[in-house]
Amino acid sequence: MPRGQGFGQGRGGGRRKMFFLESCLLVLLHREQGYGYSLMDGLKEYGFRTEEMDISILYRALRELETAGLVVSSWGEDSLGPQRRMYTITPQGESTLTEWIQALRQRRMEIEALEAAYDAVKKNN
Repeated sequence: MPRGQGFGQGRGGGRRKMFFLESCLLVLLHREQGYGYSLMDGLKEYGFRTEEMDISILYRALRELETAGLVVSSWGEDSLGPQRRMYTITPQGESTLTEWIQALRQRRMEIEALEAAYDAVKKNN
């Protein structure tokens, strides 16, 4: 894979990509609790190429969210196979997710204004 096109690679994009991953995980957990591989599967909805993504990246993001108090984990009891660590969003995680979504909406409006200004200049040339 060329440099800068993988998850977490490229100049300065790693933290933004991790923020996007963490935001997606919080949205998934906002819907329902989940475990690592179920969350990995859910990330496809947001454009992640999970077949190319190392599961350790997902678990690192979940640990960071847990350290920040945004999610909690516990061992699931209802699995027929090996026990799974289940993740649940916390009230602090819900509040933080609301703030992040508001910030993303603001950023989207700024980007749309920039695109419109660019398109207007391009149309007149």
